[in-house]
Amino acid sequence: MSKTIDIIVEKIKIPSNGYTAINLQGEIERMIKSKGLIDGIAKLYARDKCCLVVLTEYEPGLMHDLEDALEKIEEEKRCLVAEALYGKNASIPVRDGETCQGIFKHPILVDISREPGDKEVVIVLEGIFSRD
Repeated sequence: MSKTIDIIVEKIKIPSNGYTAINLQGEIERMIKSKGLIDGIAKLYARDKCCLVVLTEYEPGLMHDLEDALEKIEEEKRCLVAEALYGKNASIPVRDGETCQGIFKHPILVDISREPGDKEVVIVLEGIFSRD
């Protein structure tokens, strides 16, 4: 029996108050389950200006340190520098229908804009899906 690789691309809207960090772990786990990804990879990309997706420990002290580091950069350049340093995407391996990026590592949407509103994240699931 041969296994084929499939790709599913979804866009989700994440409500943000602006200048915040939002843990996406639950959203990714729900999507993996609902789409039936068994083995593969989940890729996340932040489309909005001044938004990043990072894979890190979701810990308030770390988020505060990130904020402190970004505050030292000129406001006009802050988004560009943050995107260059931290990136706008993250990849998470999936095995047996479960994420396996490490127990404390979570995908975090970091919105460094001062603008509240929905932020768009593109999620690409690539791999072997259940055929139920």
